[in-house]
Amino acid sequence: MTEYANRSARGRAPDDDEATLRSRLEADRERDRRRAALGLIDLADEGGLAPPTIEQLAGLAADDGSEDVRQFAVEALGLAASSAAESAARDAASEAIRSALADDREWVRAEAVVAQSRAAPGNETPLRAALEDDSGWVRRNAVIALSKTGAASQDLLIDRIKNDPHSGVREYAADYLREYADDVGESVRILAAVLARDPEAFVRAKAATSLGELGTERAEAVLERHGLNDRSDDVRRSAKRALATARGVDPDQLDIELDDEAAPGGGPGSRRERERQGPGPGRGPANSIDGLTQGQRDRR
Repeated sequence: MTEYANRSARGRAPDDDEATLRSRLEADRERDRRRAALGLIDLADEGGLAPPTIEQLAGLAADDGSEDVRQFAVEALGLAASSAAESAARDAASEAIRSALADDREWVRAEAVVAQSRAAPGNETPLRAALEDDSGWVRRNAVIALSKTGAASQDLLIDRIKNDPHSGVREYAADYLREYADDVGESVRILAAVLARDPEAFVRAKAATSLGELGTERAEAVLERHGLNDRSDDVRRSAKRALATARGVDPDQLDIELDDEAAPGGGPGSRRERERQGPGPGRGPANSIDGLTQGQRDRR
């Protein structure tokens, strides 16, 4: 299943015990606080955090002057909240996450959407509210979170595909549409239009994959007509794999030769994407091009 596709920095997280990392959350240097928060993400993922650590992270998520520290603190809180044994610690984590949904930095808000979906997967209200955020990265995570928690719908995903200007949002809406295709014919029609006309290769590739999973005759025809002839070699390869999926065979069994000379097309971080969407925040933490943090890519 698709994950949040966040850039990983976990390989640089310090390998220390929780008490040591907690003490470093009070360090004067931003680098030390950031590294401590990164280390606590690993510990939270492995088995939870002690209430004092959760309370300290909650304070950083709300007040630290570094957006990276706030973001990593929010990620750790999202992982720790569901396993916290004490209600006071759970409440502190949940309140900090809710506050982070209104942070003035989009990377923090984007991570807060992920954390919210983990801390309270049954509460879809803040996730739906995030669909209206000014940041495409936040909206992208809201689409993924709603889909992963079972709260998305065919209508919601089609609306995002048709109307959201951010390629990341359309990409994951197209990816998850196959799981929410109550009306398969309508979903195939929408995905066919995406494969034929969306300007970004990442979006077209996900549309191709979903068409293969839906596997109707029209889906196969669209993959043959548009997918195999796409200007992007990435999309053409996705279309070939999708056709194989639709036909229940190995891709090598298809008598299809792909020309790998075409340009790869656009996508998150591409020059065309930047020009279309105007000035933005640039790269996220750990030099990511897709605007998010580090832990989720490891958990794909």
